[in-house]
Amino acid sequence: MEIRTDDFTELGLYLLLPGGKQIALTRRRIDEFARTFEAGLDRFPVEVRSSVHFKACPVCPERNRAGFCHALPATLAFLDDLSEFRSYDKVGAVYRDSDRTLVCVPETTMQEALQFVAILSLIHHCEVGREYRRFLRGIHPLMDPTELTARVHLNIYWDCKGDRARISETMLRFSNELTCTCRCQVQRLQLVCKHDALVNAFVNTQAQIECLTLAAGDAVDRQLEEFLAGG
Repeated sequence: MEIRTDDFTELGLYLLLPGGKQIALTRRRIDEFARTFEAGLDRFPVEVRSSVHFKACPVCPERNRAGFCHALPATLAFLDDLSEFRSYDKVGAVYRDSDRTLVCVPETTMQEALQFVAILSLIHHCEVGREYRRFLRGIHPLMDPTELTARVHLNIYWDCKGDRARISETMLRFSNELTCTCRCQVQRLQLVCKHDALVNAFVNTQAQIECLTLAAGDAVDRQLEEFLAGG
């Protein structure tokens, strides 16, 4: 697979399909879709719009005011592009971050690649997730789950200045609240989405978040030692 940096100029994830086809899941497209989303809510049946799952999460600070979950537009922006794919379909993926660094994975599954959509919707559009954005510094959607967990642990460690009680409390709150938002997003997608790739991307992200607290404690100390040792 030939990768040319000039082919990936915008921040986002690019899915590389057989035959040279490419799907660009960019921040710009999400932002453009989000700006027109509320005006086009009538595209969804009344029973969908009135469903409790379509509304904001129970932990959302906007739950009593928002007419719909603010992370939903970011999730649905690429629905038409992705409708023909299944979770297990193989795909290449290239991710360009805000520092214009390229990360390339020659082969992954569609559901693993689409964690970009899940992570982006949670940390940039979700009212709850935005509060925890600082804990996701250095995270990208193609990252190995073990490395992702280690990075989040370290970010929380630095933010809490090594205070063990604060680390445990922060990690538990972070895990509980984002697990709730992921679960709610899965329920929303099941209202409007007939294919499983996006749904399973959120399920995977939810599982990784739940693992954060299971891997806490001594794991944080070990990961810190490895980080400081350059390993």
